[in-house]
Amino acid sequence: MNHSFRLKEIGPVPTRTSQEIRGSRIGIGFETLDRELFNPERCYDQLSQTGAKWARCQTGWNRCETVKGQFDFQWLDDVVDNLLVRGIEPWFNVGFGNKLYMPDAPGEAAVGCVPVLYGPEAQEAWRLFLRKLTEHFKGRVRRYEIWNEANHPGFWWPGKSSAKEYTQLVAMSAGEIKAVDPDAFISACSAGCACQFILDALREGIGAHIGAFAIHPYSTVPEMNYAEGVAALRSQFRQYAPHVELWMGECGCPSQTYGHNDEWLNLFNMDETKQAKWMLRRLLTDLALGLEHVSYFHATDLMEKEYRQANGEVRKPVMTGLLHGKVYTPKEAFHSFAGICSLFDAQTRPAALSCHCFASLGRCESKLVEVAIKKLTFERNGYPLYAYYLPEDVQLETPVRNNIGLSILDDAPRKIDEPVLVDLLQMKVFAIESMKPGAWAFADIEGLPLADYPLIITDRKALG
Repeated sequence: MNHSFRLKEIGPVPTRTSQEIRGSRIGIGFETLDRELFNPERCYDQLSQTGAKWARCQTGWNRCETVKGQFDFQWLDDVVDNLLVRGIEPWFNVGFGNKLYMPDAPGEAAVGCVPVLYGPEAQEAWRLFLRKLTEHFKGRVRRYEIWNEANHPGFWWPGKSSAKEYTQLVAMSAGEIKAVDPDAFISACSAGCACQFILDALREGIGAHIGAFAIHPYSTVPEMNYAEGVAALRSQFRQYAPHVELWMGECGCPSQTYGHNDEWLNLFNMDETKQAKWMLRRLLTDLALGLEHVSYFHATDLMEKEYRQANGEVRKPVMTGLLHGKVYTPKEAFHSFAGICSLFDAQTRPAALSCHCFASLGRCESKLVEVAIKKLTFERNGYPLYAYYLPEDVQLETPVRNNIGLSILDDAPRKIDEPVLVDLLQMKVFAIESMKPGAWAFADIEGLPLADYPLIITDRKALG
């Protein structure tokens, strides 16, 4: 049966703090404090309002050991404790070098300088740092990721990236951490998604030392070749290391077109609204694919000090934050991120539900639109969630259509009897009027808006 209806705004999307959310796969990037690129004190309280449950922090060997053999973790204690008290669990990205043992490092922070490439003294100093770090934070930190994007030339110095050398570094590092804390969870990561580097590392045996592998899938269009890449990776892990979880450990999008480090993305028409749309699509895609952890990069723009990678050259600021750099005020994406954290916590999981789109109200501008529409389906406490959108590049400013229909079946544990449409960009909830309770056993819902970011149909009770 076909249904016509109107949308009536009934309130904002409810959000919860990180303390109020019991469990979630969703985290936030809190990296680069090893180089003091932002002020964490101005982020903690705001970050807790988003509902993020995890924060990826870099440990900064160069900042912890400024005199050989002497370690000061006070700055990192402050970060860890401020996150924990707000209900956010820090996880460590352990990486980068130390000029005490790498005097030729191009930058003061020895970004990307790899211990296995610097001889016995540097390697033994690295081992000692890991033991001291783990001993100090045992009981407060349980996840340790070894190095950052070893396949990226900006983070592997000197020489060319090598899956064999990276596997050696992971094996050495995991051994030291586990010797101090046998319950520590070890992971690895790489830039990109399905790439030869990951396969080579698996063949070198990296799976024996890790419990998770995180990908960093930066792209202009989040969905481009992504599901296929994730499927290929999972096939490789099933073959070489079936116990290893697949994470999305870092990915973000700038809120402006020019003047930032990520111009390599070839962006031409970005602003805060488009950043928020991109972020919604990125995280919902990762959650729908069942990745066990997803993390948006970054909590704030990185502008307090100069940004450098391995070669030491000064780069433009990183402008992918949920907060504006320097002033630390929320961007549009900040509010949308809070909506995702609230609605897609541990109570929400991907589910294979029936959902089809069609042209309604007599015509559609293009039949290709119907084919292209993305449908992502979830269950939350038994209620179905149907997310749908047009995966066009957000920079093209595709206008909203109002002539799309959605066909759904009654194949979720609970029925929809208070139908609502959730808009995580506007952060508003709309009641679907003139729909009678119980009319959703099977429904062709006509006249829906179609945008270039996810809109969600569910039951109002699923939002509580």
